[in-house]
Amino acid sequence: MQELEKNIDTAVEEQGEKKIQWGKKIAVIAFFVALILMYVCVPSVHEWVNTVLVMFKTGNFADMRAFIGKYGKWAMLISSLLMIFQSLAAPLPAFFITLTNANLFGWWQGCILSFVSSMAGAAMCFYIARFLGRDFVEKVCTKGALLSIENFFEKHGKKCILVARLLPFISFDVVSYAAGLTAMDFWGFFLATGLGQLPACIVYSYVGGMLTGGAKLMFTGLLCLFALAIIVVIIKSIYTSNQKKKEEEAIAAGVEYEKPKFDKLKFASKVYNGAFIGMTLSMIAGLNAWLNMRINMGWVFLAFWIIATLVMCCIRKVEAGWKFTVSNVAVNLVIQIVAFGFKKMTITPASRLREAFMLPSTVSFGTLNIIMLIISVAGLLLIFYLNKKKAAAK
Repeated sequence: MQELEKNIDTAVEEQGEKKIQWGKKIAVIAFFVALILMYVCVPSVHEWVNTVLVMFKTGNFADMRAFIGKYGKWAMLISSLLMIFQSLAAPLPAFFITLTNANLFGWWQGCILSFVSSMAGAAMCFYIARFLGRDFVEKVCTKGALLSIENFFEKHGKKCILVARLLPFISFDVVSYAAGLTAMDFWGFFLATGLGQLPACIVYSYVGGMLTGGAKLMFTGLLCLFALAIIVVIIKSIYTSNQKKKEEEAIAAGVEYEKPKFDKLKFASKVYNGAFIGMTLSMIAGLNAWLNMRINMGWVFLAFWIIATLVMCCIRKVEAGWKFTVSNVAVNLVIQIVAFGFKKMTITPASRLREAFMLPSTVSFGTLNIIMLIISVAGLLLIFYLNKKKAAAK
C-alpha cells in the first residue's frame, strides 16, 4: 500500500514537472509571438527595428553612437536592449556595441553596461534553447550520440565556452543557444561566459575605442592569436585525458598499453583537409559585410584551418584517407560553388590567401588561383599514392 502511494506521489510530481516545463515553453513562445506582432502591427516599432538592423549591417560606429545618444537619460537602457537584441538575434560580434558604449559613457561605465547586458543576453539565449530545443534534440539525435555530446561538454564544455567568448568572430548567440541544448549546467555556462566576456569588455572599452585602421586590425589579430593559443592548450588537455583513460582501461584489462605512434601521413592528410574546411568557413564568415570590412578574413581562414586540423587530430576515428579526402574536397567545393557562384570562386579564395600571408597586391588573383590549383591537385594525388602504398605494405 505504501509503495502504491509512493508511486502515485512520484507520478503526480512528474506530471507537475511536465506542466511546469510546458508552461515555460508556452511563455517563451508567447514572448516571441508578442515581439513579432509588435514588429508587424506597430509602425514605430517596425521602423525602429529596421533602423537598428541597418546599423548592424553597415557597422557604422558614428550612426550607432548618434542613435543611442539621442535618447538622453534613457540611452543606457536603449544600449542594454540593443546588446540583448544582438545576443538573441543578430549574428554579430558584441564589441560593436561595446565600443559605442565606451565612447558614449566613458570606458568604465561603458564596460559595466556592456558586461551586464551581454550576460543578460547570454542567459536568455541559454534558457530559450533549454526550454524549447532540448526535447527536439532528443528526438532527432540518437541516444548514444546525445550522450557522447553531453559527456564532452561535461568534461570540456566550460573551456570551450571560454574560448568561444574570447574569439571576436564567433557569433555570441550561436554559442549561447548551443550550450543550452547540452547538459551543461547554467552556472557553469554563466561563469565561463563571464570569464571570457569580462576581459574582452575591459580591453575593448579601454583600448578598443582608441584604435583605428591598421592598429585595430592588429589588436583584433593579437586577440585571435591569444584565443587560438588557448584552444591548442585545451585540445592538448583533451588528448592527454583520453590517453590516460585508455591507459587505465588497458591496465584494468591486464594488457600492456602501447602509446600510438605519430602518423605523419595521417597528420598531413588532416592538414590538407583542414585547409578546405577552413576556406569554406571563412568564405561563409565573409558574407557578413561588417566582419568583412573590419577583420582580416585571411586570418579568419588561418584560424578555421588550424581549428579544423586540431579537431580532426583529436578525433582518432577520422583516418583522413583518400576516400575521406576526396569526399571532403568535393563537399567543400560544392558548398562554395552553390553558395558563392563560379565568379566569386575565382576571387574570394585567392583574396583569403593573399590576406592570410600578407602578399602584395601585385600578386594577381589569377596567379594565386593557379598556385592553389597545383597545390590542391598535387596534394590529392600524393595522399592517394601514399595511402595505396601504405595499404600494399600491409
